[in-house]
Amino acid sequence: MKQFKCRASQIGKLLSNDRSGKAMGETAKSYIKEWYISELTGKQKDIKSKYFERGNSMESKAIERVARYYDTALFKNEIQLEDEFFTGTYDAKTIDRIIDTKVPFNAFTFPFFDNQIDKDYYIQLQIYMHLTGLKKASLCYCLENGSDEQIDRLSWQIAKDLDKDEPSIEDWDLAEKELSYNHLPDNLRIKVFEFDYDETFIESAKQRVIEAREYLETIKIK
Repeated sequence: MKQFKCRASQIGKLLSNDRSGKAMGETAKSYIKEWYISELTGKQKDIKSKYFERGNSMESKAIERVARYYDTALFKNEIQLEDEFFTGTYDAKTIDRIIDTKVPFNAFTFPFFDNQIDKDYYIQLQIYMHLTGLKKASLCYCLENGSDEQIDRLSWQIAKDLDKDEPSIEDWDLAEKELSYNHLPDNLRIKVFEFDYDETFIESAKQRVIEAREYLETIKIK
């Protein structure tokens, strides 16, 4: 069995503490157990949701939007990086900056009024910076139009509400219009949080990976 390394996207779980705030919490232990079961069985826990699928389907559009924002060429990264402690696949990068895109499900989940970066995304990008050696990162929320799957789902709902057996072209057009944000200016369709590399955080995260490996030894099936 390979040595435990924490995925960047799961670092928030691994760093959870117990009520004392000092020892590993139950959320961290549950994540370690899931990792162990996956290694033991060769199976992955299914984490798909409509939010996850939308983010994936519209990721290329979001990267294009961020490229325009920074006035540079960006390309989707497909390479998983790893070192002794962590693994991760960042979305894109410039010469000196990690780029991570998030596509909210709709306008009502877009962070129009947020001034503080999401903690879990902040530490996830810290891992990406560590793995690439870059010292700057940007978390970019992009308000993209509905995907074809979303439009299709809404068109069927519209048809159902009108007691139709199936949606018409007009129903599809209405759904497409409802899920379009093309009428908004660019500044309302992207929100960027920029921040720097935190070496102190990385050292604490490494220590938790070491603790996780020690915990694994206590739960391994003999």
